[in-house]
Amino acid sequence: MVMKLLKKTVISPRENGKYKAFPTVVKVSDEIVVAYREGKVDAKTPHGVEGCVRIATSRNLEDWNIFLTPFCDSELDAIVSQIHQDNLFLVTRSYEYRGLNRVYISSFSKRELPPKIRKPIRFDDANFAVFGHIFRYKNELIATSYGNFNGIKSPALLASSDLGESWRIKSLITPQGHLPTLNETTVTRKGDEFVAVMRSLEPSYDLYLSKSKNLIDWAMPVKIGIFGHAPMARTLSCGKIAFVFRDLGLEYPGVSIALGSDLEHWETFNICQYTGGLYNGGYADFIEIDPGVLFVVYYVSDVNNEPWIEACTVEI
Repeated sequence: MVMKLLKKTVISPRENGKYKAFPTVVKVSDEIVVAYREGKVDAKTPHGVEGCVRIATSRNLEDWNIFLTPFCDSELDAIVSQIHQDNLFLVTRSYEYRGLNRVYISSFSKRELPPKIRKPIRFDDANFAVFGHIFRYKNELIATSYGNFNGIKSPALLASSDLGESWRIKSLITPQGHLPTLNETTVTRKGDEFVAVMRSLEPSYDLYLSKSKNLIDWAMPVKIGIFGHAPMARTLSCGKIAFVFRDLGLEYPGVSIALGSDLEHWETFNICQYTGGLYNGGYADFIEIDPGVLFVVYYVSDVNNEPWIEACTVEI
């Protein structure tokens, strides 16, 4: 299958001293909703400082309305998910390197943009982050996460049976002592199986895959032959699984798509490479806007290392 880049656009352009990153995306009826984090560049701090969450919306993928949110407590993550119709969830995280780490969730509709209230997600003896989109399974909301849970470093599934008011740890994907440690994780469904795509915390940053039929018992993760960070996966209308990721197998770091039908053989397509620092670009997300057409959001930088938010459409 030949993938083709159709068009690129800029959602939030480069600005002097600004650090824009970590976009995620959903489609609500005829409108695209993108959440991202905007902070200030600081050479001593990874991803800058003073992060705030922004929301961008568009109906034509060219003109964007930017909403400020009240979430400005050293924010790092901005993960928006759609459960049904215009029911949205936004996971945010207040984070300071080797210090503050608090995860929050907001529930709202598109008519209520921007969200104004959020509630903490926390557990005793756990230090974690949420990554990947929230989804519904039976009578629960499921969130993918990674971190240290009672001394076990593993990706984990969190579950809520009251629409996000309270959460519990549903399962750990890797057993205690699993090496390498896996962190950023995304889960999607293919047929009667759930598929988790995860990255290794250590070099060479292999991507791994695990499967489960019940979200509790997980197969031992296996390498899939792709090197990168931050995989974000969805199941397409054609039944295949696709994920976007920070591609580390290129001359320069970049953003790529992987497409697979049998979970063993993956076709990759590079969207872009960037010349800024490795960690100043590459996290991406996507939504299928029409059958076989993906809208991909990501952040990149050049030698100025002041990242901005881009997007493109890709035909698969």
